[in-house]
This record gives sequence, structure tokens and C-alpha cells, in this order.
Amino acid sequence: MHPISRRLFLAGSVAVVVGACSDATTSGSTTPRPENTVAATTPPSSSTAPTPTSSTVPTPRLPGDPFTLGVASGDPDPTSVVLWTRLAPDPLAGGGMPDANVPVTWQASSDDTFATVAHSGSTVATTAHGHSVHALAELPSGTWYYRFSADGFVSPTGITHVAPAQDTPTASVRFATASCQHYETGFYRAHADIADQQPDFLVWLGDYIYEGGGGSVGKDGRVRSHVTAEPTTLADYRNRYALYKSDPDLQAAHAVCPWFVIWDDHEVENNYAGLSPQNPADAAGFAERRYEAYQAWWEHMPVRLEPPAAADADYVIYRAVQWGDLLGITLLDTRQYRTDQACNDVTLSTEPPCDELFEEGRTLTGDRQEQFLYDTIGNQQTVWNVIGQQVVMTDLTFNGAVLNFDQWDGYPANRKRILAHLAEQAIPNVVVLTGDIHLAGVGQLHSDDPGSSAPVGVEFVATSISSSGNIPASLTELVKSFPDVIDAELVHRGYILHTVTPAAWSAEYRIVDDARFPDSAVSAYRTFVIDTGTNTVRKEQP
Repeated sequence: MHPISRRLFLAGSVAVVVGACSDATTSGSTTPRPENTVAATTPPSSSTAPTPTSSTVPTPRLPGDPFTLGVASGDPDPTSVVLWTRLAPDPLAGGGMPDANVPVTWQASSDDTFATVAHSGSTVATTAHGHSVHALAELPSGTWYYRFSADGFVSPTGITHVAPAQDTPTASVRFATASCQHYETGFYRAHADIADQQPDFLVWLGDYIYEGGGGSVGKDGRVRSHVTAEPTTLADYRNRYALYKSDPDLQAAHAVCPWFVIWDDHEVENNYAGLSPQNPADAAGFAERRYEAYQAWWEHMPVRLEPPAAADADYVIYRAVQWGDLLGITLLDTRQYRTDQACNDVTLSTEPPCDELFEEGRTLTGDRQEQFLYDTIGNQQTVWNVIGQQVVMTDLTFNGAVLNFDQWDGYPANRKRILAHLAEQAIPNVVVLTGDIHLAGVGQLHSDDPGSSAPVGVEFVATSISSSGNIPASLTELVKSFPDVIDAELVHRGYILHTVTPAAWSAEYRIVDDARFPDSAVSAYRTFVIDTGTNTVRKEQP
């Protein structure tokens, strides 16, 4: 039995603890802060890569600076990295570009003055893809400054690097995990701190945008506004991404290091499942809406992927990445292939779940992606075996009751198979990286009932960058009393800064004092350590 009494649970409304991310400016380009320099990397998947292109397309005259959304890089492998920008002189009004394809040049230099341009290339920003750019830059190892130019305009400068070769002994890596950046409910002070910390890379775990309609500043905790109605079309989603990317702190975090990006639900709609929208009445047009949302996501992310092909086709974003011989990471998509949430997706109920929950065919990952995970994790010949995904995997059921059917508790057969695989194959040093629920948490993973078997891994849950918390601070001790919860911090926004060596994994939880203020202080809450070979986590003593 769970140590929390039912009466205490109901009195405290603890079920909010498992509430998933929920919906509740000035444009302009920035350059990375002068002190931000980075050296290191990571490689991505076997997914189809953007290809460099040369161009003889004539350059149309642009109405103003097109680099208002900054620059980014992502999905580096040992020989190349994707360089991203989007041309948008009027970013919040469709981009403001002429109806013509535009040639764009990129340059890479070993110094930020570009006195010597060591590598360069050209590509075309097309109208069909919102004048976004995904240039594949083939670069040697080292720190590289990069920039774009078009029609005489020059972009801000970014910093990037390629990965160590997969068989290269790698002494250490330092990277961030983050998610959930609701624009209306907080400023991006955490992103400013990420830029200051200069990680080697960042893993984004979903909810890059929120799809809710705009409200008035000062109402319901809003510190700024989406302004527009809820997006449902490609044009709408482009404008929403442009609003988010106009934030200078987000631009700085992108410019300082490469990102690996996966999505969750709010990139389309809250709590959607496959082709099932949140509201069943919206089912008729949802496939097209999802397709257009996926295209807008691709247009704005520095990913080594082709754009989605059609509304009736899967868009595969799950992939495996690697950093030398130290980290092997499987990035999952727990939205596109999942079975609709069980038991009418009821929340906060402490009643026994309906029989539907236990059907073996119910899945969060889909069969093909589940097999991809089995084929990948533990087979990359790395010290650490990592799963980057969206929703909480740690068991948070309450005396058998499922408090949130949207996370892994709502898909017990799928979770049990995965955890059993980790146990049966004796896969060492398993770490699960999670976002979604707007709290900082550490969980211990077991293949059987909570606390009843040898641990098979550790879960690090990053709190939100800016999305409001779901749980009152008074319930902190209640949350910590779940058997597999090692620790939880319910109040603050922030992210996790990981430092990994062959001997140990250290996760520093960095929190923002108050995300309602753009200059709020950021500090370390607590650090957790996994010693190699243990699959258990401990709090680092001050």
C-alpha cells in the first residue's frame, strides 16, 4: 500500500502532481553573449539529412533585415552539423518575405571576427518552407563560429561544433535538458542562464510552443501575451513560432550550442494522441492540422530531417544520437504513435482504473518505435545508455489508481515491457531524461512494483523553462513520499545541467527565483549523482 492516506491525498489534491504541461514583443536578432564559447559535440540519427546546395537563383530585394529570428545549430555528427535560420523581416505577420525563393550563404570561421572564412556554402530559402534554412555544414572538430547572409544582410553569429567520433574515448561532456516554455506565463531567464553556462549541447524534450489563444497581460498570471487566437493552420503556427523565437534569451541559448529537439503535445494541441485530438468533435480536420503543425515545427528546428511528406504519412522524428564512447541517446516520440488515453482520460481520480487500461495492445510508443528502442539502447557501445523522451516514466500510481492517463502510468503494459527489457538484458547505466510536468524531480525505475526489485535506471525530470507549476508548494513532502520518487521541487522554473564522465553522472538542477521577472536570479537547487555500474542515484552532499 502507498504510505499516503487517501484522506490526506484528497485533502491536498495531490493528483495535480501528475498534471501534464497545460495551457494556461518585440522581434529582433541578437548575437551570442561575448563570453559564450563552446567546445564539444554530439551526433544524431540515421535520418535523412539536408543536403548542401549551390544556387544560381537571383536574389530578390528584401524589405528589411531578414534575420530577426536568430540562428541555431543542431543534430551534429562526427563530420557535420545542421545550421538553421529563417528569413523573416516581419516575423509576426507571416515573415514579410517576397513571394520568391532566396539564395542564402553560410560561413564558418575559427574566430568570431570571420577574418578567415574556413568553410562556406550556399542554399536556397524557399517560399514552400517559410524561407527557413537547414544547411548541412561539413566541418572538422573544434569550435566554429557561423553566420548567414542574404541580399547584403548578415545574421547574428552562432557557435557550434561537430561530434567526437563514435569510437573516440571521451573524458567528459556537459549538456542541458529543458522543456515547456509557455511564452505567456514566464520570461526565459533560464535560457539566459543556459547561454551563460555554455553547455556542449542541449536536449529539448518538448513543448517548444504552446497553442493556446492570447490573453490579456496581468490576467490569470500572464506576464506577456500570445496576442493571436489558437493556431490551427500552417500560417498560424509559423506566427506562433516566430513570436517565441523573437525572445532574445531563447535566441542566445540556441546560438551558444547545438540542440537535439523532440516534440511533445503543445506543438500541435494539448494531450492529443496520434490522430485523436483533445476534443473528439475536432477529429474531421485534425490530420491536416497536425501535418501543418509538424511542418511548422520542422521549419523552425535545427534538425537533420526532411520535412513531413503528407497528412496521411508518419513523420519519423525518433532517432539515435551518440557522443563519442560516452553517451548513447535514444530520442523518442511519445505523441504520434500512442493509443488514445484510457478511461476517458479522467484526471485526479483515486478510483480503480477501467479495464481498458490493462489491454496489452495499448501503446505510448507504437510497435515500430518500441522495437527501435530495443535495437538501440545498450547496443551503441557507450558507457551511458540514455532515453530522451517526454512524459514521466516513474510509477506515480496511487494504491493502483492512475492519476494521469497521459503519462506512462496510463500505458502500463508498454512501460513494463521496456523496463523488463532493461532488466533482462542487464543494460548498465540507464538514464531517462524527461520534461512535461513543470516540476523538478528524480525517480528510481524498477522493472516490477515500485521499490520491489533491483533498479534498472534513473529518471531526471526537468522542470519547465517558464510554464507555470501545477502543484502547491505545500504538497512537496507529499510528492516526495511516493515510493520511487527520490526528490521533487515544485515551486520554481528552470532546467538541468548534466556533467557526465565514465565514472559518474552529475545532474545539477538549476532554478529561477521567479520567472515572472526577466532578470530574476538563477541558482543551483541540488545536485544528484549516479555512480557508474549502480543504476541508483544519490543526493550530493553540500
